[in-house]
Amino acid sequence: MKKELIGQHIWDYYHQVRRDRGYSMGDVAISNPYLTTSQLSRFESGQNMLSIDRFLAAVSGLNMTTSEFFALRDNQPSYYQRFSQKMMLAVMAKDILALKAMLKPNAKMKLDKLYNLLVKAAILDVSGEKLTTSCEKAFLGTYLLLLPHWTVFDVNLFSACLDILDKTEVYALGQDMLASNSLATLLSQNAEAVKKALLNLYLFFITRQYVSWAVHIQDLLEQLLTEWDMAEKISLHIAKNFLVYQQEKTPEILTEIQGDFATLERFEVVGMAKRFRRIFDQLNQD
Repeated sequence: MKKELIGQHIWDYYHQVRRDRGYSMGDVAISNPYLTTSQLSRFESGQNMLSIDRFLAAVSGLNMTTSEFFALRDNQPSYYQRFSQKMMLAVMAKDILALKAMLKPNAKMKLDKLYNLLVKAAILDVSGEKLTTSCEKAFLGTYLLLLPHWTVFDVNLFSACLDILDKTEVYALGQDMLASNSLATLLSQNAEAVKKALLNLYLFFITRQYVSWAVHIQDLLEQLLTEWDMAEKISLHIAKNFLVYQQEKTPEILTEIQGDFATLERFEVVGMAKRFRRIFDQLNQD
């Protein structure tokens, strides 16, 4: 009887979280080859318990770590982590064909739609090619706006897709993320992802001339970054110079920015240098 009560509690909680997150059982099942919708259905109805491995996979299929979902330890990478690694390798190689091969045509399931958006955001960043449809943009905005709480996946999704969304949407969603009760938890569980997202948000606001919000994010980053966050501190330093240049455009600040680029290239941080040069060129075009 005790086992039955424990099982009831687990499936009921899982069902609640899945529904709150807006995922179907099909969305979860597609994330792992060892899960089926029938297994999930029997589990959620209390007919059968899942094995530990399958239960962890079911949690991972919600794009949440087990610490975010429940007091369990996640010992294997999630589907999202594996997908992100594959996408990152294609981005580093600037392999647009490999990225396009990751797209699922006529995506119907929520997960497929979200992963397609991540890939299209990566293609936009690497090549400038815009593949996102108006329907996909609307889907992304609605998904983020209706989140019951933010997870690491949601923060990464938002951060990666800033250039897909309209600036008014980014402004509203940025406010929502920063005001979320989940932010403190996210910082304790995955501070790196949150700091990266905030840096991307900071650069977005600079390039769109949302100066007051850029300054707000800057103040927050200065509070969060530690002596160990060297890459993030370098990024913040350069971005702050961008903000000053945008307002003043003096020869002195231009010389300092060019010096920052040269320093990055001298220390062979070529990827970061190229990214900031591209953002700086965008500033000069606007």
